[in-house]
Amino acid sequence: MTDADYIAAFQQLLLPLAYEFQPQLVLVCAGFDAAFGDPKGEMNVSPPCFHILTHLLMSVAEGRLVLALEGGYNLQSTAEGGAACVRALLGGACPPLTLPTAPSYR
Repeated sequence: MTDADYIAAFQQLLLPLAYEFQPQLVLVCAGFDAAFGDPKGEMNVSPPCFHILTHLLMSVAEGRLVLALEGGYNLQSTAEGGAACVRALLGGACPPLTLPTAPSYR
């Protein structure tokens, strides 16, 4: 799965459910198994995508969001993904994504 697949899942499934549920707090088990280069997850999510996903979650629960680092098996990918999430939490601008930006729907 790619950046576009994860963003589509957030926009079409997760966020509509979250807005309907109206949680007071969002807790994220922030694992980076889906990061590009992780040997166990075998996905292709980039650090910019983790930034965007975090930014999207900040619109839920009036921004009350907790990320707890819980995994990832490629130290470089985990560090880059975690740093991207922290940049989003600190209000950094969303970075551009590389192509393709359309979901693969595999």
